[in-house]
Amino acid sequence: MDNIIEDFKKEVAENKKNFNNLAPYNIDKLQERDNHRALEKLREFQTICKELRHREEEMKFGLDIFSFDPIHYKDLTLVEKENEMLKDIWAVKQDWDNQWAAWKDIRFKDLDVEMMEEAAEDIQYKLTQKDKEVKAWPIFEFLRTKIKTFIETMPLITDLRDESMRDRHWKDLRYEVKEDFNENSDSFNLERIFELNLLNHQEKIGELTYNAQKQLKIEKALQEIKRMWEEDPATNLDIIQERSKADNEQYYKVQQVENIISLIEDHSVQLSGMKSSPYYKQFDEKIDFWENNIANITETLELLIQVQGKWQYLESIFRGQPDIQMQMPGEEAMFR
Repeated sequence: MDNIIEDFKKEVAENKKNFNNLAPYNIDKLQERDNHRALEKLREFQTICKELRHREEEMKFGLDIFSFDPIHYKDLTLVEKENEMLKDIWAVKQDWDNQWAAWKDIRFKDLDVEMMEEAAEDIQYKLTQKDKEVKAWPIFEFLRTKIKTFIETMPLITDLRDESMRDRHWKDLRYEVKEDFNENSDSFNLERIFELNLLNHQEKIGELTYNAQKQLKIEKALQEIKRMWEEDPATNLDIIQERSKADNEQYYKVQQVENIISLIEDHSVQLSGMKSSPYYKQFDEKIDFWENNIANITETLELLIQVQGKWQYLESIFRGQPDIQMQMPGEEAMFR
């Protein structure tokens, strides 16, 4: 009986040695893409452990006959425990791989960033619940890093999807990452984004999107100035029809210009601020265009009010006083 027990102990020890050498604590390039080999190896060791436990049960009968104390095979217990923990961590990897397979071909513009971030955080939470021994294994560190990188990249994707991003900003990003891509193409998907290693360019992306958002404010302000002067009734002259007191002649009169003067002042201040902005170069033509337009509007309005004032003054002389008309026939003819 002693020989049988010793032989069994050797088999248990040999199994432990093989497990230490062959169990997928680590991850190779093939296993990064396919979990089959790792899971197959774990199933093999699970089968071996079950066979050893079956033989242990058979030997217990002999130990009872000879009144031997039960023997605890710590190496076998350890292999069983670590095999189960490895199955769990590889199951988490399988979950992650399934998620990645579902997401990787989605076009950049169609990505549901919030949903993906939540799913990744759920898997990350599963990792944090693992035992201390598991956290020391390379497979755990591989997964932890992979998911951490994914979660940290999500805000960068959100930034790049901001409404403020324009062709010039994407051009700057291509120069930064030293890769050519078309952000509007179907091939620009989640997998392609991660190939660009955006986390390595986090600072530049932050700078790009910050500048883009500031530039968007200028862009929208220019659009609003354009809309006001081209479409909004608020920029219409307040013109009324009146008739001359002298001969009932119909004429048009600018009633008031305070609303337009107020807009001119506001827009002049805005355009002046844009010219002193570090982003002036991106909008110089539009800013200069509207600055010139408003200057012309101001000059025209001043001339219009000046002419109207003079006409009203002269009209009261040449249309309201017949004796003056007779005394100044030449001037009266010029006024007509």
